[in-house]
Amino acid sequence: SRVELPGGDWATDIFVSNGTVYTSGTSGANACYWINETRYDLPGNGGEGEAIAVDGDDVYVAGWYNDGSCYWKNGERIDLTTNGDSQAFAVGLRYNGDVFVGGYYLNNSHYVIPCYWKNGNDRHNLSIPSGGDGEVYDIAFMDGNTRYYAGYTMAPDNFAGYVPKACHWRNAGNRTDLPLGGSSWDIYGAYGRGIAVDGEDIYVAGYTDWYEFTGQEETTGGSFPQYWKNSTIHDLPGGPLTNFGTGIANDIRVMDGDVIVVGEATRDTSYSDSQESACYWINGELHYLVEQNDVPDGLEDWDWSSAKGIFIE
Repeated sequence: SRVELPGGDWATDIFVSNGTVYTSGTSGANACYWINETRYDLPGNGGEGEAIAVDGDDVYVAGWYNDGSCYWKNGERIDLTTNGDSQAFAVGLRYNGDVFVGGYYLNNSHYVIPCYWKNGNDRHNLSIPSGGDGEVYDIAFMDGNTRYYAGYTMAPDNFAGYVPKACHWRNAGNRTDLPLGGSSWDIYGAYGRGIAVDGEDIYVAGYTDWYEFTGQEETTGGSFPQYWKNSTIHDLPGGPLTNFGTGIANDIRVMDGDVIVVGEATRDTSYSDSQESACYWINGELHYLVEQNDVPDGLEDWDWSSAKGIFIE
C-alpha cells in the first residue's frame, strides 16, 4: 500500500515504533524526516538524511550536508567530520544508549576511509586492504550489543587493479570479505548495502557488477541482486536482462525464518531502454511494489522507483 510523503524528493530509510512510521530523506536538496506524513526539515544546507533510528521520544537521523557528515537528534545537528569529503549512511543505537554512525571520510592521503563515529565526533577507522578505499552503508547489532557494519572495500586484483568487494566489519574492525561468486575476469566487483543479524547468522544484501563483453551484450553485464548469509551467496531473481543488469538489493531483514530483501528490479523487456522498479523478495521470490494505477495521475517517471529500506515491527 503506497503512502505519499508530502514535500519530499526521495526517502532513504524507515523505522516503525508503536505503529508510528518514521522516514528519512530529502526535501528541496536538504535533509528531512517524516513522522507518519508530517515533514520536519533538518538544519544544514545541501544535504540528505540517509538513515533513521528511534529510541522512545528521541529521533536520530544520520546523513550529511555541505560541510561534512553529521547526525541529527530531535532536529539538532551534531557534526562528525567537517570541512572535508565525508558522508554518514547508517545509524544504530546500542542497548546502553550509545549512538553509532557509519560512513566514510577522505583522509589527508586522499584515501576514502570506512569508519564509524561513537556518540558524536569520536571517529574510528575500519580496516581496508593495503592501498584500498571503503565505505560503510549500514549497521546492525547482535543482541543489542555487538556491532556489525556492512559496506565494501576496494581490494587488490591481478586483473583489474582494484575492485570493489562486499564485506562486513565486527565491532572495532574485524573485517570479513564476502565472496564474489565468480572469476574477476568476469566480475568487476560487489557491494554490500544492508545488513541484518538473526541469532548467530549475518545477512548482507547487495549486488554484483559483471563486465559486459563485446559480442555478448545481451547475455552479460550490469548489476545483479543477491544477499550473503554468512559467507554464502544467494542470488535473487531480478527482472528482464538489460544493459544495466537485472537489479540490486538495498536492505534485508529476517523474521521467523523468512528472508525479506528490498531493492529494485528491471521490469521492461527492452534490453537498451528499461526502467527499474521498487521491489521486494520473500525467500527469493520477486514481487514488484509499483504499478501505474498505484501512483497519482500525472506523476512523472512513475515507472522508475527504488526501495531503500525495510523495517519489520
